[in-house]
Amino acid sequence: MKRNIISIYSLLFFVFFGYAQNQNKWIEDIDFYQKTLEEKHINLFHSISKNEFNSEIKNLKNKVHKLTDFQTITELMRITQKIGGRKGDGHTAVPLWNRNLHKFPLKLFNFDGELRVISIVNKHQKYFGNKLISIDGIPINDIYEKVAKRTPFTENEQSSKDRTSSYLVVSELLKALNITKKLNEAKFTFEDEKGNKETILLKSYNKKLLTSFKYQTVKLTTPNISRPKESKLNNLWFTSLNKSKTIYINFKGYPSEKEMNVFSEDVYTYIQKYKSKHLIIDLRDNYGGDFYKGLLLSAWLNTCNSIDWKSKVYVLVNRKTYSAAMVNALQFKQILNAKIIGEPTGANPNGYQDMGQFVLPNSKLLITHTKRLFRFQDINSKGLQPDYLITSKWKNFKSGFDEVLNWVLQDLNKK
Repeated sequence: MKRNIISIYSLLFFVFFGYAQNQNKWIEDIDFYQKTLEEKHINLFHSISKNEFNSEIKNLKNKVHKLTDFQTITELMRITQKIGGRKGDGHTAVPLWNRNLHKFPLKLFNFDGELRVISIVNKHQKYFGNKLISIDGIPINDIYEKVAKRTPFTENEQSSKDRTSSYLVVSELLKALNITKKLNEAKFTFEDEKGNKETILLKSYNKKLLTSFKYQTVKLTTPNISRPKESKLNNLWFTSLNKSKTIYINFKGYPSEKEMNVFSEDVYTYIQKYKSKHLIIDLRDNYGGDFYKGLLLSAWLNTCNSIDWKSKVYVLVNRKTYSAAMVNALQFKQILNAKIIGEPTGANPNGYQDMGQFVLPNSKLLITHTKRLFRFQDINSKGLQPDYLITSKWKNFKSGFDEVLNWVLQDLNKK
């Protein structure tokens, strides 16, 4: 009996000692987080006061013993977003890049406040296009509000729409926020076009399994525009339209400087050969990189005298045009006299950019921060504002109709 009592006490000792160790490690990480951000961020207290920041840190350390690891992470996400989320400092964030996350097999898009399914595993394809109403019985508006306060890389309302829709399917985040009851499954309630509601059980999966599934999805298409087979880069290519009079550049990612120079020379050579007159640069869904490489492209283009620089140069943007891509869009407007077409960008022309990062010593949680303050226009605006505003509408999106690009092609036909 005595031996059993001793064993019980020993077990309790090791359990509590283990929790204490975990708590102490998190406190070390939180202290490191605070100290390093204050040292490395160019202006940490531009939106949150030092007193408020210190108070948030103190409160988190006081309650960390009550939290799971991921709940502590979500609190750090919330505090970090208060530094500048939706206030022009999206680069200061907790992005979860180095975490082994599980997600539910669907993608959502915010159409004027309606969260619709724009991609879903084939097994549940009947729910493609449906509105998401609730998860585990909790109304989606309540969930959206909670998740929106923690999502990384939110400089304005546009990026908040994009990022929140993306992080709404992360099972660890939903469980840590007490939205879902289980980590590996949840009940999703959808509503179809006729108003009929249906609840299904969805399971969450790791990245490897998610990529192995086939999905029902929509890809925006435009006749006669597709990536040429000979293109060497997946995220940067060009093609021609209207018997080579129109050059379309699909610019979704930044290659190396050498690759950009080769690509730019190829475009230049083609334009010179065929005396092309119109130029379309598509920066939609470009999450950024190095805007100096974009300037290299503009330097080559600017020497092409056949282009109608007065009125036939277009740059396409959307809520997923971030960071360097937003900067290049604005620079192309200035340098190439381009018209900006689409919706406001997810990044602001004036604000905190140029990202650095560090890792917390125990949890290995990745933290990103701003290193520079850029001012690219005279007035402050929430996102780069387009010259012609065209927002995504579900009735067109579901059929794959590219509203923005089709508007440009119609405008090219005007004299």
